[in-house]
Amino acid sequence: MEKKYSKLIAELRNVCNIAFGKNLVDTHSGNISAGTEDGILITKTGKSLINLKPDDFTVTQSKNNNKNKKNCASSELEVHRFILDSFPASSVFHCHPLNAIALSLLADKTGADGISGAIADGSMKKLFSVYPDIKIIKPLDFESAYFFPEIYVFPLKFIEDIKSGKFMTFNIKAGDIFKENGIFMVKSHGSFSWGRTPMDALRWAMTLEASSEIILKLTRK
Repeated sequence: MEKKYSKLIAELRNVCNIAFGKNLVDTHSGNISAGTEDGILITKTGKSLINLKPDDFTVTQSKNNNKNKKNCASSELEVHRFILDSFPASSVFHCHPLNAIALSLLADKTGADGISGAIADGSMKKLFSVYPDIKIIKPLDFESAYFFPEIYVFPLKFIEDIKSGKFMTFNIKAGDIFKENGIFMVKSHGSFSWGRTPMDALRWAMTLEASSEIILKLTRK
């Protein structure tokens, strides 16, 4: 990997090491990326996020086309592309926060406090009509609610549609989804967060996980 990315890779490495220490990823889960002038700098598929090295990354085009090879990029590359299309020169972090994942599953089973069926307005109406089973996590603690009053929980089909290119026909941008906050959940799978810096993206993942733990503790009473 070119030396010009050394500082950025150091930032991404630091974020991933913190995430591992906080149990947001295991030894070989999750992925991280950053928009650059050359395209998307992203972890390669199957690479451990612990102590990332320059060779654990690849640079791929920010726009997909038939001639664009993925260069062993993460299997979540198209989701990173989708987000970075709205937020160039920022960072995207995908992880598997245990409490947030549990909460995404609990929503359908119990209708626990802090979760409700989603009601859309404006540019999001079409999205909710395509995915009527979207849920919303509403943080109960002041800190989380201040930064993101609602977090969308999408079905797995949402990710599948992005990867296949079908979602692009809906003419909905990541900027619409992230209008209120910097993170969304995928049911039973994990979270995708974005930030102006890698540390910002990590911050939203950690805040979501802390908020989810609080909600779960209250629902157990």
